[in-house]
Amino acid sequence: MFVRIVQIIFIMIIIQFAIYANGDFTISGKVISESDSQPLVGVEVFLTGSSIGTTTNSNGEYTIKNVEIGTYIIRFSLLGYATINKNINVPSTESSGMIIKMKEAVINLNDVVVTGNPFLAETKDLSQSVVSLSKLDLIIRNSGTIGEELNFQPGIAMRSNGIATGRPVIRGFSNNKVLMLEDGLRMGDLSNASDDHSVSNDGSEPEKIEVLEGPSSLLYGSNAIGGVINIITDAIPASVQQGLNGEILAQGSSVNNEYLGNLHLNYGTGILSMHGKFFKRKGDDYKISAGSKTFNSDLNTNGSQIGLSLHPDWGMAGLSFTEFNNSYGLPASPGADEIVFINMQKKQYRLATEVTNINSFINSLSLKAGYLDYNHKEISRIDGAVGTEFGLKTYSADLSFAHNPIFENSNGVFGFYGLVQNYDVIGTEALTPNADYQNYAFYFLEKFKFDKIGFSFGARYELNKIKFPQAVLTDSSFSKGENNFNLLSASAGVIYSIYNDASVFINLANGFRAPSIEELSSYAIHEALASFDIGNRNLGKENSFGIDAGLRLHSDNYYFELTGYFNRVDGLIYRQPQQLFYSEEVDPVSGNLIGFNNLKEGLRVYKYEQGNANVYGFETKLNYEIIKGLTATLVSDYVRAVNQTTEENVSQIPPFRVSVEVRYATPLQWYGVTCNLVNAQNNVAPNEEPTKGYGLIGIYSGLKILTGEFAHIINLKISNLFDLAYKDHLSAIKDFTYMPGRNIQLSYKFLF
Repeated sequence: MFVRIVQIIFIMIIIQFAIYANGDFTISGKVISESDSQPLVGVEVFLTGSSIGTTTNSNGEYTIKNVEIGTYIIRFSLLGYATINKNINVPSTESSGMIIKMKEAVINLNDVVVTGNPFLAETKDLSQSVVSLSKLDLIIRNSGTIGEELNFQPGIAMRSNGIATGRPVIRGFSNNKVLMLEDGLRMGDLSNASDDHSVSNDGSEPEKIEVLEGPSSLLYGSNAIGGVINIITDAIPASVQQGLNGEILAQGSSVNNEYLGNLHLNYGTGILSMHGKFFKRKGDDYKISAGSKTFNSDLNTNGSQIGLSLHPDWGMAGLSFTEFNNSYGLPASPGADEIVFINMQKKQYRLATEVTNINSFINSLSLKAGYLDYNHKEISRIDGAVGTEFGLKTYSADLSFAHNPIFENSNGVFGFYGLVQNYDVIGTEALTPNADYQNYAFYFLEKFKFDKIGFSFGARYELNKIKFPQAVLTDSSFSKGENNFNLLSASAGVIYSIYNDASVFINLANGFRAPSIEELSSYAIHEALASFDIGNRNLGKENSFGIDAGLRLHSDNYYFELTGYFNRVDGLIYRQPQQLFYSEEVDPVSGNLIGFNNLKEGLRVYKYEQGNANVYGFETKLNYEIIKGLTATLVSDYVRAVNQTTEENVSQIPPFRVSVEVRYATPLQWYGVTCNLVNAQNNVAPNEEPTKGYGLIGIYSGLKILTGEFAHIINLKISNLFDLAYKDHLSAIKDFTYMPGRNIQLSYKFLF
């Protein structure tokens, strides 16, 4: 398969050079503040149709060279100002000496979303729920994990196994039901397999994070019935910013004596753009309320990244290499029999290329491809023995084509996708046999825009194959086998504009998920989760039919969205605790291995089972500017999940939550207070413990200082201000410890 991917890449590069078109026009102008006509420094100016961009200089001026003839959207964005998207023709008199006036605005309705949306639509024009964090939100919410950064966004909670392993939960779905992407391709790690496996991405400095909620498998396939999270980086630079620029981040946190150093470098000249990133994060065991520590919860992470891209007239082509290393403890009770830490490494090679303005039925194409080599070992801190070693090699490619309108007021995209994974498990405590996984797919998505109505529909057909060799697990022999799953997903969405500031939307989606290797074939002790897991080779595919309906109200000073949803999941796969235990100890009376028993001796047995479930709930978000610069944000969400087969609650579902934030922000300073209220969770599954409700207060403040062409950003954040001792329902370690106590985080960022 790897050879096939290389062949595809080679063919596409040949095609690109064959359709190369010359162009040598320039777009220039100046950006000023609408309030006082002063020049704005550091405005990001991006030409969406050409992957070329720049930033304004100390006089507010910008110049974009090497632009070919065509129609583009030029995008101006700056922290604290409303983003401007302007249509422009090249060549034209407007493209030279253009004056842009930007308006100060905390509420930005013009954010362009790319996840699951190849048409670059604005958030307010989509027929489904989307979360997209702004630049200021990323500064304020800066964290070590993506799960913590997204926690308390509408419909998004966090499942954790300590500070190092926060993973997002969307509308009650998590792990292998939520697809995590990096720049549009799968992460290529095992974070979706178990709560103790960390996401192989440092959450400190993403360019952007986008979340598509609901059954979102249309463009990305199996594992996305809960939603899609796309972490957007600048590993392969999307634009050429002339000269050297970058940022240096230094950060410290008190709750675990953590420090973080992060360096971003970008250099551009002509049509060449280069990127480099280096980071180091280290933290001790984290403190809970009153100063006690959670044993074995330390972390030590580092990584690097280099990228290169060319931006000729016909589009863009680039390569990147990323290395990620993470060593972290799995929290345990003091005196536990087994104390384990995970040592993780991942290397990834990525390619991205785009061809724009093709003068045929196809007007542009995009190719993303990657190879990822992931490995992690579960190691005893007592004797250094490796209990289990996991290896995962991933080859993937996605080739998509945007076409010219087939019908009036329409546009669309279609594409092909391929994924091959080689999964190896080594060790006496191997949880599953080795396996090979293949996935191939074809998809299309069409969009229609009329006066007040927008309509989109699409479908995806994919083939999934999992092959197992003969294996021995926990002294039991398993024969080789093969599981095949053919899946057809489809969706349709409508958004209707009642008037300029109000719209209603509805989205229907039918998504599928193939069972994972762990769900099909586990049969061993899972030390990290203190369980004995049993898979089921007879599991079928999950089928989720979902409906979202909502109302949006928006203007210059407020944004309100209310969304209700219902998902019928046929064949829901879940990990069910049994009234059965497993012990490797020897019975002192009989002298035999205790093994499986109902005497509560050893580890609880969990079995993967399947049933039909209803998952439903709602989300609200209100963002209101009280006076200039002062805004209040109210977020609430609720989800309920019931197994219709057993008439029991589904396990690990977040409770009802309300979050309130009051923020005062200008382009140069910001202050805020947050209040997160979480209800008790009493709708629990059998053998699952309920949890009490809690409330958390947090405060933050920040300052941006301009010195010539440089900028300095200082941000102070205090989480859990009153040092509350609380247990989160989705924590995998809530049986023996609490969530982190008060944390004071101070960061300094230098931009040059």
